[in-house]
Amino acid sequence: MTSVIGALVTHQVMLGLSLIMQSAAPSVGDTIWVRRTIRVPSGHTVRAADWEPSDPVQLLARARVVVIGDAAEISYPVVLWQPGRHTLELPGPLLLGPDGTVDSLPEELVRLEVQSVLPPVANDSALSPQPRAGLIQRRVVSSGPLVALWLATLVLLVPLHLWWKRRGKPTRAASHTLPPDALESRLARWADAGEHRAVASVALTQLRAVLAARVPAAHAGLDTERVLAELAAARPEWPLGDLGALLRALDDARFGATASGEALGLSRSSAELRDRLLRDAA
Repeated sequence: MTSVIGALVTHQVMLGLSLIMQSAAPSVGDTIWVRRTIRVPSGHTVRAADWEPSDPVQLLARARVVVIGDAAEISYPVVLWQPGRHTLELPGPLLLGPDGTVDSLPEELVRLEVQSVLPPVANDSALSPQPRAGLIQRRVVSSGPLVALWLATLVLLVPLHLWWKRRGKPTRAASHTLPPDALESRLARWADAGEHRAVASVALTQLRAVLAARVPAAHAGLDTERVLAELAAARPEWPLGDLGALLRALDDARFGATASGEALGLSRSSAELRDRLLRDAA
């Protein structure tokens, strides 16, 4: 290894260090290429040595090796984060011989001077004192904008309020309840047309409405068995047996579980029971 290195030093045609920079004097944060060119003996291969520089030097990427003829150029991209003069220890490259031997060149010292990117600042003693700041005048607080806003609001809202009062109270919607005779005639026409389930649904709805009016706990949201339980607790004197049989029959007719011809008869029985309950309530 010593003989190879000695031959390289003796016969080296080009050995030097140079900096490739964007300007003549690099600044903090600039990319600086540190380059070394050596002569490569015949049959040898050049490998760049690993380099881990210390702060404030930072290696940006792996070294680049370019071989031109019998010379090799090894370049390291670095950046420095502190201005001033710095000395870098550039590692020596490795030489791989044709017989598998590995030789290395000695390190080289590189001296760099990095400028600061900040402009020069004068000393504190060179700064002239500033004159005393004047008094800050307070703004005059006025209630004029608030009064103007209230006046504009009154001008807009008072006519709107008067117009709203002139509309009067809403009228009650006209009742669409049919007289008993008209309702019986309509249900009969529905039954003749084959709408037996609709007849049973109307009769059940009217009967359940009367029951809910007399016993609020038996409202329309309950099923038939729950309604009968509430009626038994609140009105034990009512004919609960007949009422339960009628409600179940109307449920069956409404869902088509019984003969269709019974719907009109169940509707008439429901009307008689409603009239009976209304008379007892009176």
